[in-house]
Amino acid sequence: MARSTTEFEVEAAPVTSSAPRDRRFPYARLAAAARRRQQLVLMAVIAGLVACAALLPLMTNTIARAMVDNRVQALGALGRTIEARSIGVEGLVAPNRIAPVVGAQWDGLATPAVAQYRILVNPEPTATGDEANLLARESQCAHLRFVSGRCPTARDELAMSPASARAMKVSVGSRVAVLQRNSSRDNVRRTLLVTGLYDQPRADDFWRGLDITKVTVKTLPRGGGQIQHYEWITAASTFSGPPPPPIVDSTAPRRSTQESPAGVGWAGVETTVGRQLRQGMLTYEKLDRARDAVSASRRDLGAIAGLDVQLTEQVSTVDGQVRGDVDQIRTIAPLLLAQLVLLQVVLVWIVLRALLTQRRSEVALLRLRSPGRPGARRLLVGEMTSPVILALPLGLLLAYALDALGRSTWLEGTAWGGWSWTAAGAALLAAGACAVLLRLMVGRLVRRPVSELLRSVPPRQNRWSLSATEAIVLTLAVGLLVTVATGTLSGAPVLVTPIVMALAVGLIVGGLLVPVGNRVTSRLLRRGRVAALLGVAGLARRPSTRNLILAMTAAGALLTFTTSTMDLGRTNRAEAADAVSGAPVRIIGDDLSGFTEARRVIDVVNRLDPGRQHLAPVVRARSGSSDGPVMLAGEPAAMSRIAYRAGQPDPWALLPRTPPAQGLATVSATWSPPFTTSSFSGPSLAAEDADYVTVGQVPVIPGGEPHLFVTSIQPMLQQASRTTSVTAEIWSDGRDPALISRAQTALRDAGFGEINIDRQSTHRKDLDRSASAYGLQLGLVVAAGSVLVAALVMIAVLSTQAGVRRRDQSALVRAGVGRSILGRARRLETVLTVVPMALGGLVGMLGARLAAPSIPWYTDDPPYPIASDQPPWSSALVALLIGLVLVTVVAAVLRREPSTGSGRRGRDA
Repeated sequence: MARSTTEFEVEAAPVTSSAPRDRRFPYARLAAAARRRQQLVLMAVIAGLVACAALLPLMTNTIARAMVDNRVQALGALGRTIEARSIGVEGLVAPNRIAPVVGAQWDGLATPAVAQYRILVNPEPTATGDEANLLARESQCAHLRFVSGRCPTARDELAMSPASARAMKVSVGSRVAVLQRNSSRDNVRRTLLVTGLYDQPRADDFWRGLDITKVTVKTLPRGGGQIQHYEWITAASTFSGPPPPPIVDSTAPRRSTQESPAGVGWAGVETTVGRQLRQGMLTYEKLDRARDAVSASRRDLGAIAGLDVQLTEQVSTVDGQVRGDVDQIRTIAPLLLAQLVLLQVVLVWIVLRALLTQRRSEVALLRLRSPGRPGARRLLVGEMTSPVILALPLGLLLAYALDALGRSTWLEGTAWGGWSWTAAGAALLAAGACAVLLRLMVGRLVRRPVSELLRSVPPRQNRWSLSATEAIVLTLAVGLLVTVATGTLSGAPVLVTPIVMALAVGLIVGGLLVPVGNRVTSRLLRRGRVAALLGVAGLARRPSTRNLILAMTAAGALLTFTTSTMDLGRTNRAEAADAVSGAPVRIIGDDLSGFTEARRVIDVVNRLDPGRQHLAPVVRARSGSSDGPVMLAGEPAAMSRIAYRAGQPDPWALLPRTPPAQGLATVSATWSPPFTTSSFSGPSLAAEDADYVTVGQVPVIPGGEPHLFVTSIQPMLQQASRTTSVTAEIWSDGRDPALISRAQTALRDAGFGEINIDRQSTHRKDLDRSASAYGLQLGLVVAAGSVLVAALVMIAVLSTQAGVRRRDQSALVRAGVGRSILGRARRLETVLTVVPMALGGLVGMLGARLAAPSIPWYTDDPPYPIASDQPPWSSALVALLIGLVLVTVVAAVLRREPSTGSGRRGRDA
């Protein structure tokens, strides 16, 4: 009876328990929470892979759109114009006759069409030779701000800028007489009423780059003196009427002071109908349509009978340039991002293996019970499929978020390209690959014997062993490395060097881990170094360590390789910009009259900067032949101080103080010398050529061109009388903008009417926005992604090993091993865990050195060898150090000593 009572009490105890339901079965609840966390981790890891896969086509297309935007923006307001032009020979050409050339085929690509009339007239007194463009553009009044008076709306009304009014000495209400001279028809004379003075908004592209407010001073050739050129607007009705009658008697006097009849128009009026491209309209996706529009416009040209119509457009140029840009970016970007995708695949594999390893005992139990293998497979696949499915939209959303971040920051606000089916396909392919990988790994797990599933400690390995797959990968990696090192493989494919080298090194180190670890532990055991023994043995005995080594080596290699190539690419682009520009700022003056001596540039610099602290005078003289020698004369001391060197020897420092007896000393570039002989004749500051002697050569002369040589300007000053085929330049260090402005004005006042400014920053900006620059700058994404993947790999592997490490530590504590020894062993194991990343970093730097000569540093290669093939180590080491610190912190946190009590029991559960 007592036994019956005892059995009753044991059976009834759970029923009569007063504990709340949420406190019952704590281990089951902890296990369920752990499963949910595992599913979240798996979903996050697969979402990262999906995002990287989808980001590849997204970022490639985004960069392609940015290249189109950059090319269109570089055209300027005038270059973005699509314009049909015709000159009326027998009368005014109506705009609607030529409008179909820029008609409906351009809708959605360019702004609405705007018509314009224009003629060139001479204001009275005509003896001065001054000239003015008289134009009427559709809707012109809405794009001007009138400071006085009103916009011209009737025939023979005129408006001009305040600068023109001051030069003409007129005001609102004044009348201006103009004369149009014609060769085959009578002249046209009109008196126009000034109705207003206007100012032109600078940010308005309506005027297509035409400044209608300033008065331009033109220098006429062959001693013709200087004239003033104006831009005036009038009403469209001013151009109406038939042209003047033809001249029958060429000896008869032409109209000069008598007003033309009121009904007579003008001769040779230029009619244009133009539209303008906009960055938001002409995109990469619309390039095919723009190409078709150009073809349609050219067909329409031939359909207009009786008119000579010309089409001006730069879309064909942009199309040709962008094709080369896109071809290069579609080669560079996939090769870089695909390596990050491959690293993500390794991470997914490690996480799946870690999660499935924790389910070995559960699979063994299901194998022993009725469901068997099919039941175990259904349980695992069903439980882990939902994270794969949810990771697909999450990864796509993350990819579009990263693309938006890149567009708003790195690519300077490039417009969104819309939904990408290619990106969706890449994401679906990545998720499908994860599903296939999951099924294969689950199938392999459930087919293992039950005894192997129940084994908590893997069998001991005493030798190096490679699987067939690993052997094939290692063979391919070694073969590819040989082709890169020997130069057989060149171009963008060499960007896969880091992952290839990392795979080879990771497989070798992982294979050597067991035999080398056995030897090291034996030696440490003989020496009694317990802490080191435990650290090395604990790392070498776990199978997941090989996966950790492979992933960490690849992550370190990608980190340092991409950092090195980005840094070297930035350096090469800077030196290329220096080589093109020659100095931070170049003020270039041309004399079209042919009467200004080039030596006047020295007088200008003597007044502005006599100490040559910021300015240096330069004269560039060309020979009569297009492929003849070009002289660049300057003051060697000032040029050595101000001119760039572009990573090359200073050519000005090679010039001797005293010229040799055979002729003037010169230094030329090896890539394009003026002559193959050391002595030659070439242009000088005198009217006749001079004799020169080559005293040295350098690879590149910054600011040079083909067949250029540099020489000292001082020996030529006494005979400096050259005025033709010569340009005067002032090279500046760019530190004083006000001085640059004064030098520009002084050079113009000295007789050099055409002034151009060349800046190194402009060339640098163009190079930084090239396809090769954008492609190599994707390395920043790869570098950041590799560090993140390395940290996630560390978390996945160490989390899997946590239970085994706790059991080992508990056994060692019971065996009498001190906690201080265990702490040192744990720290040593942490250091050894991150060593593969450091090794991979060294591999990446070596790979960058091997691949540098073959990497496409420029979209359009310069004609001279300017690119360096010596990657800087400092940036790569700093990036590697940051990555190592982050990963070490993660490893240290995960390897910290477990607490006692319920917390430890909870983690064990």
